[in-house]
Amino acid sequence: MEEIRFNLFKSVHNGLRALLADTLLQVQQTDFQVNEQASPAIERIKLVLLLMHRHTKWEDEVVFPKLGTAGQSMSSYFTNQHYHTDALTLSLDILICGFEEAKTKTEKEAIGGNLLNAFVEFTAYNFNHMNMEEQLINPLLWGKYSDLELQKLQLQHFHSFASKTEQLFLQWMLIHNTNRELISWLNSMKQKSTSTLFNLVYDLAQKVLVPERLESINLNVYANEN
Repeated sequence: MEEIRFNLFKSVHNGLRALLADTLLQVQQTDFQVNEQASPAIERIKLVLLLMHRHTKWEDEVVFPKLGTAGQSMSSYFTNQHYHTDALTLSLDILICGFEEAKTKTEKEAIGGNLLNAFVEFTAYNFNHMNMEEQLINPLLWGKYSDLELQKLQLQHFHSFASKTEQLFLQWMLIHNTNRELISWLNSMKQKSTSTLFNLVYDLAQKVLVPERLESINLNVYANEN
């Protein structure tokens, strides 16, 4: 049986995919003539754009250089895809500014429709982009690094989750990864990271996960210390 290697991207990508999908549903259900509906939808889009930007920045600055000269063409390919994501982000930013400056309900409705179309394109592009990264970049990393080294790299990424915005995103990651993945992730934190980071993530899990999931996680993570 083929060995299943550590997927550096999966836990974060799962959270991003869930957030993108949920935001798309929220936006398409929004009546942009009603401020009480439009404002939260706009703020959610802004959150998605910020988190996607921070994630691609980590890939560009930390992950892609790990591929070395042999992976330079692959790095360039995905960096160019990030440029396209930046262009899609700029289009959404322009529409958001236009919406916030709009004076009439007719203008807001028209821009809201354009926002939905632009966000559909943004979501579809990034779904495919993240899938390609996992299929094409992971094998290059596996040829150069052990699973333990890749897990350490992931933990370094989690240490950057200091802001309230990124801690909010941690909830999406916790909810939308499997119990087995969370157990592996938390045990790795407990062994190799600071107690502050482990306690932050573990305490957050207690708040956002349903009891059935917590039972399995607590049994296989925290209870091991007793």
